[in-house]
Amino acid sequence: IHDHGSVVDTAKQLFLEAGYRVETGVFKAGAMGWAQNRSRFFLIACKHTSPAYLHHVAEALALPKGRPPLSVMWAIGDFEDADPDEHHMYRQAAYTQDNLARIAYLHDEDVFDLPVELHNEKHREGTSYTSVYGRMYGDRPAGTITTGFLTPGRGRYVHPTRRRTLNPREAARLQGFPDTYRFLLDGKPPPSGQLTKWIGDAVPMPLGYAAAISALSAGLPQR
Repeated sequence: IHDHGSVVDTAKQLFLEAGYRVETGVFKAGAMGWAQNRSRFFLIACKHTSPAYLHHVAEALALPKGRPPLSVMWAIGDFEDADPDEHHMYRQAAYTQDNLARIAYLHDEDVFDLPVELHNEKHREGTSYTSVYGRMYGDRPAGTITTGFLTPGRGRYVHPTRRRTLNPREAARLQGFPDTYRFLLDGKPPPSGQLTKWIGDAVPMPLGYAAAISALSAGLPQR
């Protein structure tokens, strides 16, 4: 949306000139009740009919007033003591001694934000990313899941109750992937870098579902 090259406006104009009808907007997973606070921009283009207004879809999928969104532990609580297995979805990164100490501090002191003086030297000089090295709140939605969820220094990815970061299965759950989804490369477990990229870069399933409703509702009366 904020690209200096006006990529969204350009794409929209190209679709309009080609005879498409276009709807744009932002869906927020947390507002729909999902266990992750993540927003994504969507551009829906339909050739012969108008897609449903995205704000109408968002309103239809919004949480009922007064109901809190789902929490991290609602999504991943059954994986607390999962061991690495042959399906590779419970793997962990190799932590440095410094990161092991940081994870231990969060749990020993029962805190969720690591004091800046315990961050790496670059962060000690000042950082606006206060959630880095943070521990996740079990009773709240997760922050944005990125490709760095195996690494404490990439965000708030330390498990709420266990002395480790999220594993790929937990991150996939928070992204909305069903447990039956197979993350394989040519039938084999992918390298960690590939696996974390697939999961972290994905559009959360609840948001993709909302976008699909807009596209598949094309032509229905708008209210």
